Amino acid sequence: MTDEMRDGIRKVLLKRESKRAGKDVFAYKVPYRDANGKQTSETFGTLKEAQGFRNRIRRQRDEGLLIDAKAGMVSLAEYAAAWLARARVKRDSTYANYERHLRLYILPVLGGRQLRAVTRADIQAFVTKIHTGGLAPRTVASVYVTVAAVFRAAHLLDKKITASPCVEITLPEIPDKEVEVLTVAQVRALASGIPERYRAAVLLAAGVGLRVSEVLGLTWDRVDLDARTVKVDRQITPRGMFGLPKTKRSKRVVPLPDMVADALIKRRADFPPRRQDIAHTDGSTVHGAELVFTRANGKAGNHRDMSRAMQLARARAGLPDAVTFHTLRHTYASLQIAAGTSLTALQRRMGHGSIQVTSDIYGHLLPTEDDRTRSAIDDAFSGDEPDDGAAGVPASV
Repeated sequence: MTDEMRDGIRKVLLKRESKRAGKDVFAYKVPYRDANGKQTSETFGTLKEAQGFRNRIRRQRDEGLLIDAKAGMVSLAEYAAAWLARARVKRDSTYANYERHLRLYILPVLGGRQLRAVTRADIQAFVTKIHTGGLAPRTVASVYVTVAAVFRAAHLLDKKITASPCVEITLPEIPDKEVEVLTVAQVRALASGIPERYRAAVLLAAGVGLRVSEVLGLTWDRVDLDARTVKVDRQITPRGMFGLPKTKRSKRVVPLPDMVADALIKRRADFPPRRQDIAHTDGSTVHGAELVFTRANGKAGNHRDMSRAMQLARARAGLPDAVTFHTLRHTYASLQIAAGTSLTALQRRMGHGSIQVTSDIYGHLLPTEDDRTRSAIDDAFSGDEPDDGAAGVPASV
């Protein structure tokens, strides 16, 4: 094998391939030092490919961003396994979503590919494939967030690739969906139809706006019946452990209406609390915790327990399957808006991460400017009419 070096590229004669082809066959090798200072090289079949790689290596060297090109030879499946292991520190629900997205959608399509070989076109094709395969636009977007997170970590954190292929990807349009809300009569019907153990939970969600995980993680020491407030600073995870609320702003103190307070007082009398030790996801243990809502055995409930209870309540109340426990939280927000609560105050009470989230979900429930205009004029002229029909009306404008 003979070779010659020119401008950072070594032209190499491949004797075996040349003999087989009956003519000289060359490869083009680009030697360079990787991010650890180790001498290595990449070989290409054409001069153009070699020149492109050489130029990219030089730019990265000049910018101090040199990455070992061979590090990206690891398969997506192998790298994703390590990435997922690190994600264990996330909330249980977040980790579960990552694992499900990788197992069901990402790895079956891209798992066998080398990280460095996956292109933007591959990611776009993957998104199109899972969407045309029947996944809803919102689910497609969620799966894309996961695959983008994997490649972002491979690029920025672990320096496996020089750039993420997840750029300018066109996602299916998510149709606008207005939230479902219930009437007061429907809330009462659900409370009457649900098993008695969870009756106060229905009123708590509709009257205070808690998420189901916050309801199930509520303890009696967080309920101040004298001050009429509920403190939300933790939730129950799918593993039956205490965990932090969904966002930093989810930690909050919410006013407790008398209607809900009365239901909780009855709940405590009918189902006396049991003291128990419950592990926290931060590694600590909460000793002597008294959960407001539990299973019949006194242990912490979970989403499935509440879903089964709501299924029975829906059937008894004659409500559609679209009504879930979360619908009660939406109902709380709609009642607050109808009462004139500002979006800023509603954001605090709902525990949303930003007011934009509150606006995006509930903005359509706010009175429009046309409504305000009509109300302003109607209110101004709603008093008793003067005897003289012209009295009080300006002669000219």
